[in-house]
Amino acid sequence: MSQGNFFAIGTDEFSAACDLGIRPAVSLLVLARGTGKDNSTTSWSAQAIFERTGISWRRAKEAIDALIENEIVKVLKAGKKPRYKISKPKDDAKLIWLPNELIDGAGDEVPPVTKLRETGELILLQKFIELYAEHDIDNDGGLPRRLVRQEYSRETICPIGPFILYGFERQKTLAWTSGALSTLNGATDEAGNQGAWVVLSPLASLGLLQKVSYMAESCEHDSELIYPVNDETNQAIGVIHNWLEGSGGEGFARQISFYDEIGIAPKHIGKASMVGLYRMTYRPKTGKTSRWWALERDQTEAMVANVEEICRPKGVVVDIKAYKGF
Repeated sequence: MSQGNFFAIGTDEFSAACDLGIRPAVSLLVLARGTGKDNSTTSWSAQAIFERTGISWRRAKEAIDALIENEIVKVLKAGKKPRYKISKPKDDAKLIWLPNELIDGAGDEVPPVTKLRETGELILLQKFIELYAEHDIDNDGGLPRRLVRQEYSRETICPIGPFILYGFERQKTLAWTSGALSTLNGATDEAGNQGAWVVLSPLASLGLLQKVSYMAESCEHDSELIYPVNDETNQAIGVIHNWLEGSGGEGFARQISFYDEIGIAPKHIGKASMVGLYRMTYRPKTGKTSRWWALERDQTEAMVANVEEICRPKGVVVDIKAYKGF
């Protein structure tokens, strides 16, 4: 069985399984979930597919047979307790790393792969898995912003010491038919979604994608992230609000409630912006995920520490005259 709460599947091998239909694609994922450290050998079979996805034993066996016939899977041992070997790429860079929760679910929920199978939409399953290959969590915080992002407009509220307090309003959410979504160019669905949204909208509705926001060095798709918008950083903004009210900045404090998001950035980062991105809800517990989580904590703690420093009693005074140009 896969180690470390994640498993892997070859990009080309999964694509070939998808060419055979949704049941072979789902079956290959379940077989891969049952592999060991080699990400290839598995003793999971039709019974495991039935138990984890609801595909009947007979149809699961037919799906495995189709995978065998197309040389995606090889039989190592036949009989009542079969063993299989899944074909995989020679280059590990062509492996897609997936969390076990896609097959197992979390708690009492319906597992994501089962949900996607039940929709009957092969395109959703295929693109969902392929998006994991695009998901660059320790560099981009999720899916690359060249693929999908929320844009914001920015207004300056006031300078506070070495920082600027900004207010942001949500603008367009943009998505491009590139990378894993390149085949969706010109696509539409019955719900009226077009292009990349044919996949992204249903995945978000199913709870398989999360929308999150960050302060970034600019609105460019490859700008570096400064800190995440989360409960802790939002609480820090609340501290700024209260501090402004008690430091002669009541008008600025009132402005905070006018915007969708509030952020701070050092004055020298003149193009600082709020950016919205999409992240896979279920994430494999790999080294990349660990690095992302550590960076996320560091960024959060740094932002909170900056706010605490600003808002200490007898700390920085809101420079109202400087801001108004007096």
